[in-house]
Amino acid sequence: MLKTNTGRQRLNILGAYNPDLHDFMHLAGEENCDAERVIEYFGVILRSYRRAPSIVLILDNAKYFKVQKVSAWLEQHPKLKLRFLPTYAPNLNLIERFWRFVKEHLVKNTYYEKYKTFRAKVFQFFNHVENYTEELSTLMVEKFEIVKLKAYTVPEKT
Repeated sequence: MLKTNTGRQRLNILGAYNPDLHDFMHLAGEENCDAERVIEYFGVILRSYRRAPSIVLILDNAKYFKVQKVSAWLEQHPKLKLRFLPTYAPNLNLIERFWRFVKEHLVKNTYYEKYKTFRAKVFQFFNHVENYTEELSTLMVEKFEIVKLKAYTVPEKT
């Protein structure tokens, strides 16, 4: 028999991984990810990197990053620049690799009887990402092989 939970409680996480510093920054909670939450998270990033001349975030195409309220806020905070990955390109998204790494360590083959235990383990992991620097340094690289497709021609019928 496999144990399962109801799935009624959900931990929503906005996160960014800095591959240069091996630093993970997050905003997590039960609140939905929406424009207000994104703005709150961007504020956390700006405060953390307040001495940086500019900050570039590489993001997926989630709708909450592109809504008018967020765009208007970004106009007031030009230090923060957003760059969006191509649609359906999770292999280019470093944070997707990070989520997979987190799931391997926290979820795979693990059952949490109570949601609060799971939540505590997640925060414990996030607050000690430096313990995984060696593992993450090989996983979280920005080197991608560019594959050029050869033109394909349909053979003529004979």
